[in-house]
Amino acid sequence: MGTENHGDWKRRESWKSALTQVAVVAVVLAGAVAWFVHRGTVRRETEEHLRTARAAALRGNPSDLTRAMAELEKLFQLDSDARDAQALAADIQTVLWLEHHQPGADARAREYLARAEALDSRSGERHGARALHLLAEGKTAEAEKYLADLQTQGANSPRLTLAQAFTLQAKGDLPGARQAFARAAENAYRDPRFTTAYGEALLDEGQPAQAVEAFEKATSVNPDHLMARLGMGLAHAYQGKKLDEAERALATAQEKQAELTPALTSRAGALKAELALSRGAADQALQEADAALKAVPDDVHALFARARALAARKVPEARGAFEAAVAKRKTAPLLYLDGARSLQASGDTTGALALLDAYEGAFGAIQVASADGKKVPLLEQDGRYWLARGGLLEAAERQDDALVAYDKAIAAKGVGLAKAQYAKGALLVRRKDYEGAKALLAVIAPDTGAGSLPEAYSAMGDLLFAQSAYAAGCQHYYFGLVRARAQGMPREELASRIDTVKKGLETAGQGAMAKAWLNETGALLQ
Repeated sequence: MGTENHGDWKRRESWKSALTQVAVVAVVLAGAVAWFVHRGTVRRETEEHLRTARAAALRGNPSDLTRAMAELEKLFQLDSDARDAQALAADIQTVLWLEHHQPGADARAREYLARAEALDSRSGERHGARALHLLAEGKTAEAEKYLADLQTQGANSPRLTLAQAFTLQAKGDLPGARQAFARAAENAYRDPRFTTAYGEALLDEGQPAQAVEAFEKATSVNPDHLMARLGMGLAHAYQGKKLDEAERALATAQEKQAELTPALTSRAGALKAELALSRGAADQALQEADAALKAVPDDVHALFARARALAARKVPEARGAFEAAVAKRKTAPLLYLDGARSLQASGDTTGALALLDAYEGAFGAIQVASADGKKVPLLEQDGRYWLARGGLLEAAERQDDALVAYDKAIAAKGVGLAKAQYAKGALLVRRKDYEGAKALLAVIAPDTGAGSLPEAYSAMGDLLFAQSAYAAGCQHYYFGLVRARAQGMPREELASRIDTVKKGLETAGQGAMAKAWLNETGALLQ
């Protein structure tokens, strides 16, 4: 075959081929550019929706969580495989389920969590939600192992710390739980959910003053956080202090009635009941507690309010009501310790001791870490329990058993050490063991007036009067009255105590000192 025209053929074909290739490349480039532009637009929109959802969820109220979910649903229309968004949705629905008892939230929480796990989200929301789901199913040991495995892998986030706190609380390791709640709150200080959870734990422990501090931190981040506001109101009511602030918290919740979830409705009802009890209206308190329990039948604070109302009415059903509250949350010291005090005040000392026996049964096997890192029984460090038990035993005229309990409270060397020393000292005064009593009381009621317990100074005054040391006794009584006045004792009670000392002096033939006593203490009543 000849080749003389071969070069012409190549030239004829090359320009058509080039045009075709240019056209193909142009189409491909245009498609690629369009794809990249679309992908970038979708990414920006999904990131914006996720950022907006996180910001809304951070405020923590149910209405905020609803707005966050609306943003996430828009995101899922753009990208249903956004794994961290699915994890955030699982976290939000878990909060609505476990904290707010919102109907249907449990199923949604499980659905979103399954998606997040299928997409292998590595976020704290996914893992924290899984641990909380295990706890909700009663699988405390599995939750503990799950979190331990994550920790071994180096996972760390406030949500995992919060889940660890709930796990330790469920186990009964309250000191460990308290530390974990505090760490979670500190690391996520911009999210009121974490500090509110810490406050709730402190409420359950029967530490309302510390709970108020936690709730105050939560409301400093979001002043409108309803659970924190109501929790703070309940803490004030438990203390019997700042009841006007408790009333304001309740009014705030009632103004937002349409936004209240079952849990918020129940908490508001429990607060109403406690405020009614503070006014001595036991019947109204019972009605309010029963109404609260219609919203959430297992709300422990509503159950507790109901039991306290029954105890105030001094009816036999009170003991069973406290036992019902304890059955719902066996690791909440408030229910046992304050419940025992309420039963004792109602005249049911046997029931009060039974409640403390149940406390010992719940916590007797718990081992916690001591200051030197060793494992010790929780009850060895639980001065509050032994002090409460000693008081009940003393009221039941079981003085020898009471002394044993007070010794254990002293040995615990906790924050209530001074009260334990006072309790034992006062009992020894009753038993006329003045030397033993003085050794204890002199430490907490020094004659410099530097002690902080009014009752310790009164006990030392009783001791000194029994030894005919009237001048020194008056001095200690005076220090006690000064401390009591500073701590808010009503004028009527101060006057009653002053009169009791005066009568004691007159009975002892110390008329001149009695007149001097009235002159010296008169200023305290002004």
